Amino acid sequence: MTPLHDPAAAPAGPGADASAPDRPRAFPAGIAFGFEMSDDDLMMTGDATLTEFLRSPGAALPRPSVLATIADCVAGIPAHRVTAPRLSVTLDIAVRMVAESCGDHLDIRGEIAKKGRSTVASEVRFFDAATAALVAHSYVTFMASPRPQDHTPHLARGMHMDETMGQPLPEYVEARVVAAGTAEVERAPFLEQAAGSLQGGVVALLAEMAASSLAGGAPVLDLDVRYLSAVRVGPGRATATPLGGELARVEVRDRGRADRLTALVFTRTGTTP
Repeated sequence: MTPLHDPAAAPAGPGADASAPDRPRAFPAGIAFGFEMSDDDLMMTGDATLTEFLRSPGAALPRPSVLATIADCVAGIPAHRVTAPRLSVTLDIAVRMVAESCGDHLDIRGEIAKKGRSTVASEVRFFDAATAALVAHSYVTFMASPRPQDHTPHLARGMHMDETMGQPLPEYVEARVVAAGTAEVERAPFLEQAAGSLQGGVVALLAEMAASSLAGGAPVLDLDVRYLSAVRVGPGRATATPLGGELARVEVRDRGRADRLTALVFTRTGTTP
Protein backbone atom coordinates (compact mmCIF):
# COMPACT_ATOMS: atom_id res chain seq x y z
CA MET A 1 0.00 0.00 0.00
CA THR A 2 1.01 3.63 -0.23
CA PRO A 3 0.07 5.08 3.17
CA LEU A 4 0.16 8.83 3.42
CA HIS A 5 2.62 10.97 5.30
CA ASP A 6 1.29 12.66 8.41
CA PRO A 7 -0.81 15.47 6.90
CA ALA A 8 0.45 17.88 9.52
CA ALA A 9 4.06 17.28 8.57
CA ALA A 10 4.03 16.89 4.79
CA PRO A 11 4.56 19.93 2.58
CA ALA A 12 1.75 20.77 0.21
CA GLY A 13 3.26 19.93 -3.14
CA PRO A 14 5.81 20.69 -5.84
CA GLY A 15 6.58 24.37 -5.51
CA ALA A 16 3.36 25.01 -3.60
CA ASP A 17 2.69 26.91 -0.40
CA ALA A 18 1.79 24.38 2.32
CA SER A 19 -0.96 26.73 3.50
CA ALA A 20 -2.61 27.04 0.07
CA PRO A 21 -6.34 26.30 0.52
CA ASP A 22 -6.81 24.59 -2.88
CA ARG A 23 -4.28 21.78 -2.39
CA PRO A 24 -4.21 19.20 0.44
CA ARG A 25 -0.96 17.96 1.93
CA ALA A 26 -1.09 14.53 0.27
CA PHE A 27 -2.28 13.90 -3.26
CA PRO A 28 -5.02 11.26 -2.59
CA ALA A 29 -6.72 13.77 -0.29
CA GLY A 30 -7.86 15.59 -3.43
CA ILE A 31 -10.08 12.63 -4.35
CA ALA A 32 -13.42 12.45 -2.54
CA PHE A 33 -13.75 8.93 -1.20
CA GLY A 34 -14.18 7.12 2.07
CA PHE A 35 -14.48 3.60 3.43
CA GLU A 36 -14.75 1.57 6.60
CA MET A 37 -13.59 -1.94 7.47
CA SER A 38 -15.77 -4.73 8.81
CA ASP A 39 -15.21 -5.98 12.35
CA ASP A 40 -13.29 -9.02 11.07
CA ASP A 41 -11.03 -6.83 8.89
CA LEU A 42 -11.96 -8.84 5.77
CA MET A 43 -14.50 -6.56 4.08
CA MET A 44 -14.38 -2.89 3.11
CA THR A 45 -17.31 -0.68 2.09
CA GLY A 46 -17.29 2.92 0.97
CA ASP A 47 -18.09 5.43 -1.71
CA ALA A 48 -16.45 7.96 -4.01
CA THR A 49 -17.49 11.08 -5.88
CA LEU A 50 -16.22 11.77 -9.39
CA THR A 51 -15.68 15.19 -10.90
CA GLU A 52 -14.71 16.09 -14.44
CA PHE A 53 -11.12 16.41 -13.24
CA LEU A 54 -11.00 12.73 -12.27
CA ARG A 55 -12.36 11.40 -15.56
CA SER A 56 -10.40 10.42 -18.64
CA PRO A 57 -10.42 13.22 -21.23
CA GLY A 58 -13.14 12.61 -23.78
CA ALA A 59 -14.56 9.62 -21.90
CA ALA A 60 -17.50 9.07 -19.58
CA LEU A 61 -15.42 6.96 -17.20
CA PRO A 62 -12.98 7.73 -14.38
CA ARG A 63 -9.27 7.52 -15.00
CA PRO A 64 -8.16 3.99 -14.07
CA SER A 65 -5.28 5.58 -12.16
CA VAL A 66 -7.86 7.30 -9.92
CA LEU A 67 -9.54 3.97 -9.19
CA ALA A 68 -6.11 2.38 -8.66
CA THR A 69 -5.31 5.06 -6.08
CA ILE A 70 -8.58 4.44 -4.26
CA ALA A 71 -8.21 0.65 -4.43
CA ASP A 72 -4.68 0.90 -3.06
CA CYS A 73 -5.99 2.77 -0.01
CA VAL A 74 -9.13 0.64 0.46
CA ALA A 75 -7.21 -2.63 0.34
CA GLY A 76 -4.02 -1.26 1.86
CA ILE A 77 -5.17 -0.47 5.38
CA PRO A 78 -6.39 -4.07 5.95
CA ALA A 79 -3.08 -5.29 4.47
CA HIS A 80 -1.19 -3.15 6.98
CA ARG A 81 -3.05 -4.80 9.80
CA VAL A 82 -1.89 -8.18 8.53
CA THR A 83 1.81 -7.32 8.07
CA ALA A 84 2.20 -5.00 11.09
CA PRO A 85 4.59 -3.98 12.49
CA ARG A 86 6.21 -4.25 9.05
CA LEU A 87 5.03 -1.78 6.43
CA SER A 88 2.81 -3.21 3.71
CA VAL A 89 3.97 -2.31 0.18
CA THR A 90 2.05 -2.73 -3.05
CA LEU A 91 3.22 -5.42 -5.45
CA ASP A 92 0.68 -4.88 -8.21
CA ILE A 93 -2.62 -3.23 -9.07
CA ALA A 94 -4.92 -4.12 -11.94
CA VAL A 95 -7.95 -2.05 -12.94
CA ARG A 96 -10.44 -3.24 -15.57
CA MET A 97 -13.24 -1.04 -16.84
CA VAL A 98 -16.41 -3.04 -17.54
CA ALA A 99 -18.90 -0.22 -18.17
CA GLU A 100 -19.15 2.36 -20.95
CA SER A 101 -20.10 5.20 -18.62
CA CYS A 102 -21.03 5.94 -15.03
CA GLY A 103 -22.55 8.62 -12.88
CA ASP A 104 -20.80 10.91 -10.45
CA HIS A 105 -21.17 8.66 -7.41
CA LEU A 106 -19.64 5.22 -6.93
CA ASP A 107 -20.16 2.59 -4.27
CA ILE A 108 -17.05 0.66 -3.29
CA ARG A 109 -16.90 -2.94 -2.11
CA GLY A 110 -13.64 -4.64 -1.20
CA GLU A 111 -12.61 -7.93 0.32
CA ILE A 112 -9.44 -9.76 1.23
CA ALA A 113 -9.10 -12.77 -1.07
CA LYS A 114 -5.95 -14.19 0.54
CA LYS A 115 -4.24 -13.36 3.81
CA GLY A 116 -0.79 -14.83 4.45
CA ARG A 117 2.04 -14.03 6.81
CA SER A 118 3.81 -11.77 4.34
CA THR A 119 1.41 -11.34 1.40
CA VAL A 120 -2.17 -10.11 1.13
CA ALA A 121 -4.38 -10.19 -1.98
CA SER A 122 -7.60 -8.20 -2.26
CA GLU A 123 -10.34 -7.36 -4.74
CA VAL A 124 -12.04 -3.97 -4.96
CA ARG A 125 -15.15 -3.36 -7.06
CA PHE A 126 -16.69 -0.05 -8.08
CA PHE A 127 -20.44 0.24 -8.75
CA ASP A 128 -22.55 3.07 -10.13
CA ALA A 129 -24.43 4.24 -7.04
CA ALA A 130 -27.55 5.14 -9.07
CA THR A 131 -27.88 1.90 -11.06
CA ALA A 132 -25.83 -0.62 -9.02
CA ALA A 133 -24.08 -1.59 -12.28
CA LEU A 134 -20.47 -2.73 -12.02
CA VAL A 135 -18.19 0.00 -13.39
CA ALA A 136 -14.71 -1.41 -12.74
CA HIS A 137 -12.94 -4.27 -11.02
CA SER A 138 -9.56 -4.02 -9.31
CA TYR A 139 -7.16 -6.58 -7.92
CA VAL A 140 -4.35 -5.57 -5.56
CA THR A 141 -1.57 -7.57 -3.89
CA PHE A 142 0.75 -6.49 -1.08
CA MET A 143 3.82 -7.79 0.70
CA ALA A 144 5.57 -6.93 3.93
CA SER A 145 8.44 -4.54 3.22
CA PRO A 146 11.84 -6.25 3.42
CA ARG A 147 13.41 -3.00 4.69
CA PRO A 148 13.66 -3.08 8.51
CA GLN A 149 13.23 0.70 8.74
CA ASP A 150 9.78 0.55 7.12
CA HIS A 151 7.30 0.37 9.99
CA THR A 152 3.53 0.55 9.79
CA PRO A 153 2.24 4.00 10.83
CA HIS A 154 -0.75 4.34 13.10
CA LEU A 155 -3.83 3.85 10.93
CA ALA A 156 -7.54 4.17 11.62
CA ARG A 157 -10.03 1.52 10.51
CA GLY A 158 -10.99 3.53 7.48
CA MET A 159 -10.28 6.67 5.52
CA HIS A 160 -12.32 9.73 4.54
CA MET A 161 -11.12 12.34 2.05
CA ASP A 162 -12.82 15.54 0.89
CA GLU A 163 -12.52 16.57 -2.73
CA THR A 164 -10.40 19.68 -3.19
CA MET A 165 -9.03 19.09 -6.69
CA GLY A 166 -9.89 22.12 -8.79
CA GLN A 167 -7.96 21.11 -11.92
CA PRO A 168 -7.31 17.99 -13.99
CA LEU A 169 -5.35 15.32 -12.13
CA PRO A 170 -2.14 15.59 -14.24
CA GLU A 171 -1.99 19.33 -13.62
CA TYR A 172 -2.79 18.80 -9.96
CA VAL A 173 0.26 16.57 -9.45
CA GLU A 174 2.30 18.54 -12.04
CA ALA A 175 2.82 15.54 -14.31
CA ARG A 176 3.47 16.28 -17.97
CA VAL A 177 3.68 14.56 -21.34
CA VAL A 178 7.15 15.36 -22.67
CA ALA A 179 6.71 13.53 -26.00
CA ALA A 180 4.21 11.13 -27.52
CA GLY A 181 4.43 8.00 -25.38
CA THR A 182 6.46 9.62 -22.59
CA ALA A 183 5.30 11.27 -19.34
CA GLU A 184 7.27 12.58 -16.38
CA VAL A 185 6.74 13.89 -12.84
CA GLU A 186 9.06 15.21 -10.15
CA ARG A 187 9.16 13.41 -6.81
CA ALA A 188 8.01 15.71 -4.01
CA PRO A 189 6.64 15.29 -0.45
CA PHE A 190 3.12 16.02 -1.72
CA LEU A 191 3.35 12.85 -3.84
CA GLU A 192 5.17 10.55 -1.43
CA GLN A 193 3.97 7.61 0.61
CA ALA A 194 5.15 6.71 4.12
CA ALA A 195 8.48 5.22 2.99
CA GLY A 196 9.35 8.43 1.14
CA SER A 197 8.97 7.15 -2.43
CA LEU A 198 6.53 8.15 -5.16
CA GLN A 199 2.93 7.14 -4.50
CA GLY A 200 1.76 4.09 -6.43
CA GLY A 201 -1.22 6.03 -7.77
CA VAL A 202 1.12 8.62 -9.29
CA VAL A 203 3.13 5.86 -10.95
CA ALA A 204 -0.15 4.50 -12.39
CA LEU A 205 -1.08 7.97 -13.64
CA LEU A 206 2.30 8.40 -15.36
CA ALA A 207 1.84 5.10 -17.19
CA GLU A 208 -1.71 6.05 -18.13
CA MET A 209 -0.58 9.40 -19.54
CA ALA A 210 2.24 7.80 -21.53
CA ALA A 211 -0.06 5.14 -23.03
CA SER A 212 -2.83 7.61 -23.83
CA SER A 213 -0.44 10.03 -25.55
CA LEU A 214 0.99 7.13 -27.57
CA ALA A 215 -2.56 6.31 -28.70
CA GLY A 216 -3.30 9.88 -29.82
CA GLY A 217 -5.19 10.80 -26.66
CA ALA A 218 -7.47 7.73 -26.49
CA PRO A 219 -8.44 6.98 -22.89
CA VAL A 220 -6.88 4.07 -21.03
CA LEU A 221 -9.50 1.48 -20.08
CA ASP A 222 -7.35 -1.24 -18.51
CA LEU A 223 -4.28 -0.72 -16.36
CA ASP A 224 -2.04 -3.47 -15.00
CA VAL A 225 0.86 -2.23 -12.83
CA ARG A 226 3.73 -4.34 -11.51
CA TYR A 227 5.80 -2.45 -8.95
CA LEU A 228 9.43 -3.60 -9.10
CA SER A 229 11.19 -0.89 -7.09
CA ALA A 230 10.48 2.63 -5.86
CA VAL A 231 10.99 6.09 -7.34
CA ARG A 232 13.11 7.46 -4.50
CA VAL A 233 14.95 10.30 -6.27
CA GLY A 234 13.05 11.24 -9.41
CA PRO A 235 11.90 12.48 -11.69
CA GLY A 236 9.83 9.42 -12.52
CA ARG A 237 9.49 8.86 -16.25
CA ALA A 238 7.05 6.53 -18.05
CA THR A 239 7.74 5.40 -21.61
CA ALA A 240 5.12 3.48 -23.59
CA THR A 241 5.73 1.20 -26.55
CA PRO A 242 2.97 -0.38 -28.68
CA LEU A 243 2.24 -4.10 -28.43
CA GLY A 244 -0.30 -4.12 -31.24
CA GLY A 245 -3.88 -2.97 -31.47
CA GLU A 246 -4.95 -1.10 -28.35
CA LEU A 247 -2.27 -2.64 -26.12
CA ALA A 248 0.91 -1.00 -24.86
CA ARG A 249 3.79 -1.81 -22.55
CA VAL A 250 5.01 0.98 -20.27
CA GLU A 251 8.26 1.20 -18.34
CA VAL A 252 8.49 3.57 -15.38
CA ARG A 253 12.03 4.53 -14.37
CA ASP A 254 13.68 6.63 -11.68
CA ARG A 255 15.84 9.01 -13.70
CA GLY A 256 17.72 10.16 -10.62
CA ARG A 257 18.88 6.60 -9.87
CA ALA A 258 20.57 5.84 -13.20
CA ASP A 259 17.20 5.19 -14.88
CA ARG A 260 16.41 2.31 -12.55
CA LEU A 261 13.36 0.34 -13.66
CA THR A 262 10.65 0.79 -11.01
CA ALA A 263 7.46 -0.51 -12.65
CA LEU A 264 6.18 -2.43 -15.65
CA VAL A 265 2.68 -1.51 -16.78
CA PHE A 266 0.41 -2.98 -19.43
CA THR A 267 -2.48 -0.89 -20.74
CA ARG A 268 -5.41 -1.06 -23.12
CA THR A 269 -6.82 2.06 -24.70
CA GLY A 270 -10.06 2.55 -26.58
CA THR A 271 -13.41 4.26 -26.64
CA THR A 272 -15.49 1.53 -24.95
CA PRO A 273 -14.73 -1.48 -22.79
